[in-house]
Amino acid sequence: MFRTALFLAALFSSSAAHAAMLSGQFKGRYGALEIYDAQTKLSFRVNTPRLAERLTPCETYLWPHTAIALGTGAIKDNTTKIVFDPNKHPAASTWPEVWRRDHTFESALRDSVPWYAGELSTRIGNVKLAQHLKRIKYGNADISGGLDKFWNTSSLRITGLEQVDFVRGFREGRLGFSPNATKLVKEAMVQERTPDYTIYGMPGTCAHDATGTKYLGWLIGFVERPGKVWYYAMNIDAKAVADFGTARLDIVRGAMAEMGFIPLPPAATAPTVATSASPPATSEPVQPKPGKPAKPVKPAKPTAPQR
Repeated sequence: MFRTALFLAALFSSSAAHAAMLSGQFKGRYGALEIYDAQTKLSFRVNTPRLAERLTPCETYLWPHTAIALGTGAIKDNTTKIVFDPNKHPAASTWPEVWRRDHTFESALRDSVPWYAGELSTRIGNVKLAQHLKRIKYGNADISGGLDKFWNTSSLRITGLEQVDFVRGFREGRLGFSPNATKLVKEAMVQERTPDYTIYGMPGTCAHDATGTKYLGWLIGFVERPGKVWYYAMNIDAKAVADFGTARLDIVRGAMAEMGFIPLPPAATAPTVATSASPPATSEPVQPKPGKPAKPVKPAKPTAPQR
């Protein structure tokens, strides 16, 4: 018993040190991150209160949405193209150019195209859509906000913890999607492929509230190396969409490297533990006290976390 207690204490101390480094990856931005290590069955978390808060999924919802569309026959494969109709989308003049064109599901996932999801919703139908979201236990599964926008600052809500659960269930084949649909969607999610590792992920961006003065950015997915996998969900706030840039992928890549899960980039310097000047947030009510970055939640025993 004494040795077990010492082991758990040492493990928690190590996890706390990792949490400090992970929070430093945010470089003062407000947000949250969970990394689930499938090898050790441990979760490493930054800003747990935020991870437990249900937020709009933005375009990350295209991940399950596309899998459902493939399963119901709304689209046949990754070559099925939907024609962009500007008359259906009056606000299209303010959209990025990449959104204002025809898309296959592969390009829609890669570019996080919001109108594409609305088109798929219509093809699937609200009854089937609601049934499938409840079946896979995707957040609150509430599509009452309208078939063209329920995932975008509307009725659908999901936590960062639930995002990780979804990603794990999808990759492990536990959500009832066919192997073909799983393979097609997975290959469309590649964010970065190197000889050492592959980062799979789905980004999402939308207004954080009705005022349109704050934006929410997600990146959810997993990282694979031969024989190993790590799942993650992260989100950050920004005052403008342009502020996200490469920040989301940089945070995930940097956090994975800090943990030793993937190699550090060649030009990277030694890891620096976060200080009180660089927590993931500074002004939100759920943020930990200044100088004390959120620590990852560790299971009481070194077994799979119960959610």
